[in-house]
Amino acid sequence: MIPDKLFKSLRHSFKGFQNHLNGQNLESGYKPDFVLKRNDEYIIIESENSSSRKMFVGGLMKAAHFLRNQNIGILVFVIVPKENTTASAIAKHLKVYLEWIKNNTNLRDVFVIDDSHYYSSEKILSLDGKDFRKCAFKV
Repeated sequence: MIPDKLFKSLRHSFKGFQNHLNGQNLESGYKPDFVLKRNDEYIIIESENSSSRKMFVGGLMKAAHFLRNQNIGILVFVIVPKENTTASAIAKHLKVYLEWIKNNTNLRDVFVIDDSHYYSSEKILSLDGKDFRKCAFKV
C-alpha cells in the first residue's frame, strides 16, 4: 500500500504533461489524488486501497463528469489488490459503466494497475511507458 501523503508527492509523469493538482478540487466535490495536465487534456490518477467496487464506479463517474465539454483525458486507478479485488477484475467490472457513459463524456481510456507494479523502491512507472502498458489493465 502506498500511503496517501506519499502517493500525492510522487513524481507521476506522462510526456508533455505537467503536474496540476495533488488532492485539491478539480471541480466542486471532486478531489482526485493526482492530476497531470496539458492544455485541456487531463490524466487523473486515483490511489484506491478499498475493495469496494462502488468506490471504483464512483471514481469513474466523477472523472467522466469532469471530462466533458473541452476537457478530455484518461483515468488511472492504482489499487492495492486483495483476494476479491484484482486489477483485472476491477477493469472488467468498470467496462459496462464506461460503455454506458461513453457518449456523454470525453473520458477516453481507463486503466487499472496494482500498486506494486506502479511503484516500488522509490521508482514509479511513467504513464506513457511500455512497462505501464504491459502491467496495467485497460477497461
